[in-house]
Amino acid sequence: MITNAVTLILFTIIFMSATFYFIMIPMAQRYSDDFAAVIVSAAHSLQSLPEEMHGELRQQLLEDHGLVIAEQTGDLPEPSIDDSYFPFFRESLARRAGEYLPILESTTGPLVWVDVPAHGKIFRLGFNGQRLGTNPPIVLILTVCVGAALIFLASFFEVRRVVRPLSRLSSAVRKVGWGGDPPSVAEDGPEEIAALARAINQMSADIRELSENRTVMIAGISHDLRTPLTRLGIAVEMLDEESQPQLIAGIRRDLDAMNRLIGQFLQFSQGIEDECPGQIDLWRVIETLAADLKRGGPELRLHRNDPPCVYFADPVAVERVLANLIKNSIDHGGGKPIDINLHCTEQSVSIEICDRGPGIPAEDVESVFRPFHRLESARSGRTGGSGLGLAIARQIAVKHGWEIELLPRDGGGTVARLCLPTANRFGLTVSTCWMLQDSLDSKSTAASKEPVREAS
Repeated sequence: MITNAVTLILFTIIFMSATFYFIMIPMAQRYSDDFAAVIVSAAHSLQSLPEEMHGELRQQLLEDHGLVIAEQTGDLPEPSIDDSYFPFFRESLARRAGEYLPILESTTGPLVWVDVPAHGKIFRLGFNGQRLGTNPPIVLILTVCVGAALIFLASFFEVRRVVRPLSRLSSAVRKVGWGGDPPSVAEDGPEEIAALARAINQMSADIRELSENRTVMIAGISHDLRTPLTRLGIAVEMLDEESQPQLIAGIRRDLDAMNRLIGQFLQFSQGIEDECPGQIDLWRVIETLAADLKRGGPELRLHRNDPPCVYFADPVAVERVLANLIKNSIDHGGGKPIDINLHCTEQSVSIEICDRGPGIPAEDVESVFRPFHRLESARSGRTGGSGLGLAIARQIAVKHGWEIELLPRDGGGTVARLCLPTANRFGLTVSTCWMLQDSLDSKSTAASKEPVREAS
């Protein structure tokens, strides 16, 4: 925008300067020369005509040229005319009269007087000084300033028109990069931007199809594995536990671990259904999850620094994200106490799960959100995880407009922070969701009351 605006302003300055130099200045010289010729000619006409015809000539000069003829009554001050045309007018008078003529200013009005000699007699002719009041430099400056303002406004709105679809495209690409599924971008605007929008929509559709195929494959494999695992479980129960108790207990642990992994695969493949946001107490949700997850695990220490935090969100989604984050901290926290902090103010709403585990290298922070990705320390620790916990949490967070951060903790460990938007935009979502739900319920009720026609 700045480059275009500066270019157009320079063009305007060059154009106005050329107009001023090649058009306005020659016109000013021509106008000054013509007006000086009229003044000198009027003085010679007064000298040559008889006295009885002076009255008619005076009237004609006043009506046609605005000239006033007066008696020469002493000296008058020089005019203080600060005008670009005044030097042209003085030079034209000198050229017409053969000498520089005195130009005087009236002390009682706006008239400017010129003493013109004609055949030994001096005539004092006056005219309104505003006739020399035009100022081309002011016109040039004003034109350039107004043109610059208009150019900046036009450039601003034009850039906004071009940048707005680019902003939508950037938002869609960023959401795709986070694993989300953005709506199709409008394929309008300039041809290049429309082509880019079509390419992004096609890319999003291809990624969506690949993701659906992947989740269908995972769901199918996980579902098919359940049947042989169930048969193995039945077979284990039929074994004689007294003969080999350790072997049977190990088989049961392996079967339980496999069932948990399959459950995580199914959870990842199914995603989360859209539910109507509701009013939830985040502190109560944290207390409930902590009570369920700390059984047999490390100590969970809860900290609330603010008043009770009431929030509008999908309660199932919030619980699943927090459960996965807390479970991940328990698995990789090294058995040390875990601190859960709730911060809820008008400026921010966030939940922090702080552990004292080995931490996550800065270069691997984004990698751990990829499905099935686990750090070497996690593999060697035999946590039994599948690498889907954080992927599921990120998937749900992106879908609801939340943000998950993994930060290093002072003294060692990791801080998993869930940031929730504080803008009051959930009211419309809630009302729209419940209106849609009521509409679906009413349609369902009406359909159930409709009589069933028997086939003839």
